[in-house]
Amino acid sequence: MLNNNLLEQVLTLYLNKFVDTINDERRICRADEYFDISIGKTPPRKEPQWFSTNPQDVTWVSISDMGNCGLYISSSSEQLTKEALDRHNVKVVPDNTVLLSFKLTVGRIAITNGDMTTNEAIAHFKTNKKEINEYLYCYLKCFNYQTMGSTSSIATAVNSKIIKGMPFVVPTDNELKEFHDFAAPMFAKIKHNQIESDNLVALRDTLLPKLMSGELDVSNIEL
Repeated sequence: MLNNNLLEQVLTLYLNKFVDTINDERRICRADEYFDISIGKTPPRKEPQWFSTNPQDVTWVSISDMGNCGLYISSSSEQLTKEALDRHNVKVVPDNTVLLSFKLTVGRIAITNGDMTTNEAIAHFKTNKKEINEYLYCYLKCFNYQTMGSTSSIATAVNSKIIKGMPFVVPTDNELKEFHDFAAPMFAKIKHNQIESDNLVALRDTLLPKLMSGELDVSNIEL
């Protein structure tokens, strides 16, 4: 609830500053002119040796994982082995990269917390200008994806070529700095809250089975 409130504040400022106001100094370019956009990959499913459920292997994000995470994504339901990355040339997505789903379910957004990989339904917006990430997240969150397809079914009409060519509105340096200065602490707080919540869930999942089985005795603990 707290994270939702923080994100709503950021999105409200974004809409007020960049959607409800006009600045002729902004420019519009193709997304791939501003970002290094790569697409994920899935090793052959008929070769199960490339897939794992071991969290020590490489996190491999699916659209379903993006639907279950918050603003940041740290884990996934399935991993790839390190051998899979080399054998099938699966691109590693750097930490703090904005992800966008564009197949079947279009428009899910998340930011990577750590290096990871994704399937082929997810695009990675990589940049060395990390101060634009909060703006990019909001831009993609508010983007009208219905304008991108040539058929009535947006889920099947959008492909990687369309994603790379999608219009991106570049704010002025002053606008970007002002928005980053406001949004970055909010995003950092959301990230901290998510990590804390994930740690509590992991602790619960570890302790609860032991409590249920009697392996862990808490009868002598005084409250």
